[in-house]
Amino acid sequence: MRNQPFSLKPVLLIVDDQITALRTLSSAVSDLAEVHTAQSGQQALDIARQCRPDVVLLDIEMPGMNGFEVCRILKSDPELFSVAVIFVSAHTQTSAELLAMECGGVDFIQKPLNIPVARAHIKAHIALRVEAKRLANHDALTGLPNRILLQDRTEQALQKARRRQGRVAMLLIDLDNFKVINDSMGHSVGDLVLREVAARISGSLRMEDTVSRQGGDEFILLLPEVVGFDAMGDFAQRLLEIIASPFSIQGNRYDLSASIGISVFPEDSDDMESLHRHADAAMYQAKLSGRNRYCFFSSHIESSMRARHLLERHMRNALEEGVFEVFYQAKVDARHNRIIGMEALIRWRNPEGVLVSPADFIPLAEETGLIIPIGKYVLLQACRDTRTLRELGHDISISVNISVVQFREASFLTMVEDILLESGLEGRYVELEITEGVLARDIESARETLFHLKTLGVRISIDDFGTGYSSLAYLKRFPIDVLKIDQSFVRDMITDKSDSAIIAAIIKLGQALGLELVAEGVETQEQAHALLELGCQIMQGYLYCRPINFVQIKSFLSAGLDVTVPTLS
Repeated sequence: MRNQPFSLKPVLLIVDDQITALRTLSSAVSDLAEVHTAQSGQQALDIARQCRPDVVLLDIEMPGMNGFEVCRILKSDPELFSVAVIFVSAHTQTSAELLAMECGGVDFIQKPLNIPVARAHIKAHIALRVEAKRLANHDALTGLPNRILLQDRTEQALQKARRRQGRVAMLLIDLDNFKVINDSMGHSVGDLVLREVAARISGSLRMEDTVSRQGGDEFILLLPEVVGFDAMGDFAQRLLEIIASPFSIQGNRYDLSASIGISVFPEDSDDMESLHRHADAAMYQAKLSGRNRYCFFSSHIESSMRARHLLERHMRNALEEGVFEVFYQAKVDARHNRIIGMEALIRWRNPEGVLVSPADFIPLAEETGLIIPIGKYVLLQACRDTRTLRELGHDISISVNISVVQFREASFLTMVEDILLESGLEGRYVELEITEGVLARDIESARETLFHLKTLGVRISIDDFGTGYSSLAYLKRFPIDVLKIDQSFVRDMITDKSDSAIIAAIIKLGQALGLELVAEGVETQEQAHALLELGCQIMQGYLYCRPINFVQIKSFLSAGLDVTVPTLS
């Protein structure tokens, strides 16, 4: 099915009350199309509604209903209005030809017929209609069937499966991180990659299967005759391997992977809409599970997706209603037992008043783009609160996490400038925390952005250092001020020599490069003592302060630290 046009052959309807004329025209064009004939206007309309012709050859003078009336009715029918009507008549008056065009005709052939000329006219219009149908039902970039044609074939496959008690599978394929190619190499290269992906998938299908491109980097496969789940899984795995094979485009190598969601009729879907929705849900689950894999739909996936959509809607409402809160966690100079700063942390209280974990909504906020307005709100509120605290005499700075989505937003730098201006807080009291992954993509652009931030006086911190790419090159190339040692190393550093060794290496690296070091997740005095011995004196964690709201942090700063870290001998 994948290589078939929408119709196997163009359809031509010839309408004339003269048998001789019908036979002559039918003989002349029989090789160009599937030919149907009618001897009256009403008969022509009945046949047209059954065979859906591409082109109609229409006589004018006929008993009961003339050609002009037939044409008007055809053009008013939503299922037939696109048919190309060619009038074939003995009328020689210009007025008749003009009226034919006004009724919706596309051409006018006069009798007696010059067969070669008439055939040429008819052939040209058939070719135009075939191309118009192809464009209407196929993706312009890849030539694959589009959503309209996929829907038609899916309905046919489902009807057939219902009659024969068979199975139909839909596989939704979404390329992993394809946006990186478009952003870094340009859409022209991205288009070439998409064409190659389309060709690879098409080459792996049976004749009865259909692959469709829905736009972007999403492809949908329709398998109308499925034997078993194992066979589907094996097929999906082969597709992953086919897509993962390196691409060579304009002399450059590109490596891709994909995530595939599979939905099956009748086990978990009973119509086109649910088949697609469930395949999409399964694909999303494959993404969450690590990408470069396939996943079958299940009721668990469906309930998870519904919860996800509900969460997104609530999150949008929360943003509009201003119910997000900014909490703060103190950063402490443990050697001098002094609070030197704080980190801003987003918190969200649901309608029941229960705090929702950031781990539950931040990934979704990044995926939906809501992280842009949420991140702006956090940065502005944190800067305002910090200025207020400084005016109260507290010599502190503020650090704010910046999502990779925010960092790549075109208006990011302008947003930071505007917030510093609006809040009245000097840039030197602001520290933006980014992860290693932010720097690993589009290095030159990231470097330029960071240097712009430095001109504003803003400090740059690498959050969760040691858990990501950990490339020493960017520590040298980028204007970084702070390394934050991830809490996963701090948690077990007392009992796990490996974690302790990693922390020691990070501290030595930071000292050699002249970077400030901050240890996250410090919960015990034993950890604090060990970190001080290794050379890290700035700490953050429950030992000193849990994340608390603005009123509480104000009181905390006024009271000072009540935990004393042992002095090194």
